[in-house]
Amino acid sequence: MLILSESDLRAVLAMRDVIDAVEEGFRALARGDAAAPERLRLDVPTHNGILLEMPAFAGLDGAGALGTKIVSVFEQNAKRGLEIVQAVYLLLERETGVPLSLMDGRFITAIRTAATSAVATKFMAGSGSKRLAVFGAGVQARFHIEAMIEVAELEQVMIVSRTADKAVALSEYVRSVHGLPCQVVSSEKAVSTANLICTCTSSSKPLFYGKLLTAGTHINSVGAFTPSTRELDTEAVRLARVIIDAASSAGRESGDILIPISEGAIEKCHVKGTLAEVVAGEVSGRESRAEITLFKSCGVAIEDLVTARLAYARASVGGIGVRVEL
Repeated sequence: MLILSESDLRAVLAMRDVIDAVEEGFRALARGDAAAPERLRLDVPTHNGILLEMPAFAGLDGAGALGTKIVSVFEQNAKRGLEIVQAVYLLLERETGVPLSLMDGRFITAIRTAATSAVATKFMAGSGSKRLAVFGAGVQARFHIEAMIEVAELEQVMIVSRTADKAVALSEYVRSVHGLPCQVVSSEKAVSTANLICTCTSSSKPLFYGKLLTAGTHINSVGAFTPSTRELDTEAVRLARVIIDAASSAGRESGDILIPISEGAIEKCHVKGTLAEVVAGEVSGRESRAEITLFKSCGVAIEDLVTARLAYARASVGGIGVRVEL
């Protein structure tokens, strides 16, 4: 079995390639050539923790793939100097179930989440240059900026974050590495200026007033992933054409969607379809230049599977990682 660390994954996974793999994964879902059931959740009440498992199967280009991600979330880890979220991915041989690779799951999650937003942006955002506003200054924020660069013509980037030092550091990184104008701004300025927004925070409450959104804006919302938390207010969701990652994911878990429904502000039919349907051309991601569009993501296991499969293939060819006998 091949063991791949975070540094190994960084060496073999390029954002552009992951975006292409994720798009093909959603096409496979639309064709019925892949399966990604609702994630399994186990609460660990004695230690205020959560264990999640996300299995998936895909029959891609004759080779196919099978695997599962295991994620743990323990809030008390912060006091221990550990990451709150821990994750590993186990890739299996499709026909026999023999373990092929065990790899770091946090990097897989980070890059595939941003890549999925990029796929949504490709199919849902309007044409022309983009003024990108990113809410958050952590790992997801950085990955989303890199992903948006791959699918959109960015003329400027704006960072909004409650953590000033991280926001400043990220803005400096964007200017120096990507050569893009980037500044830290208020939420009001960001929303009223931007026509492309990515919300990548741990906030449980809305980040901005939806009434400030400008016509034609596309939003990728990836931070909140429980029925009681949300990054967007009811007005933002009400104004937007909404596409979700999957009915079994954001369709059941997203407070951004479920709270407005419970308030009576929107009905279930306000969600126009899934990303798989949009990629396959079964549902339109955008119907006019002036339309506000929203992609809400909580994460689908097919994203992890195709990313892990790509990493394994690249690492095997390049002799990267450590092989162990079980």
